[in-house]
Amino acid sequence: MIKSMTAYGRGEVETPGQKWVVELRSLNHRFLELSLNLPKRLWALEDQVRKLIKSRISRGRVEMQLSWESLGEKSLTLRLDQGLVREVQAVLADLQAAGEIEEPLRLDHFLRFADLLVTKEGEIWELEEIWEPVSQAISQALEILDQMRLTEGAALAADLAGHLEALRRESGRIAEQAALLPEQWREKIGARLAEILQEAGPLDESRLAQEVALMAERRDLSEELARLESHVSQFQQALESEGPVGRKMEFLLQEMLREVNTIGSKAGDLVISQAVLEIKGTLERLREQVQNIE
Repeated sequence: MIKSMTAYGRGEVETPGQKWVVELRSLNHRFLELSLNLPKRLWALEDQVRKLIKSRISRGRVEMQLSWESLGEKSLTLRLDQGLVREVQAVLADLQAAGEIEEPLRLDHFLRFADLLVTKEGEIWELEEIWEPVSQAISQALEILDQMRLTEGAALAADLAGHLEALRRESGRIAEQAALLPEQWREKIGARLAEILQEAGPLDESRLAQEVALMAERRDLSEELARLESHVSQFQQALESEGPVGRKMEFLLQEMLREVNTIGSKAGDLVISQAVLEIKGTLERLREQVQNIE
């Protein structure tokens, strides 16, 4: 079953003293692109996170947010950078003197310098121990994301199947009209030859047959229709297959459009031209939806 590239998943794992939350969002993209937002202290896990996500997702832009919450004592404390305070005070005093400002220094003047207050870690995280709950939360989010992608994919597959059926109807209409064309050409060519040769005697039936045969050869649509049907059948098989098929579908749609354009240029018939326009519209609708398939 095909999968959509648009979905959301969330995973949550609690360990003694901490809770880990992972949120995943996937969007349309031609290839697989990962955007990870990890706490600074977990940047070393980025490669493992990427490998885990890539093991489940093949295509789309995936955004991940990893957050954690301490359930026990606070693991971060604030301290004041005394040296920086003195430097800031000196700079501000120089500004007062240079600008002849009589206003006294206040606390809010110092708080504009964010680096005066710095965090100090109250505990050291062992990455190997952290990876277990983090990977569990990611796996939970991936499972929910995958289920949503499957659900959306099923809806897409039903809609695509309806468009394929419409395409096949128009293709059959072209085939039926193409079978009638030789007789129409015979009548048109016969009338034209009779007009040209009216003073030269009766119409030569063998020459008429030859002209009709040449016309039929130049405008024969059987190969294009056969290839179009083959591409449609392959597209149908892709709808029912497992694994990523979005790029294969895009290629098949390009090939279908190529055959349809050739049919339109060769036929020279109003009925067939109308059917070609309908098929092109259907192919465009298919292309728009296929862009959302993994």
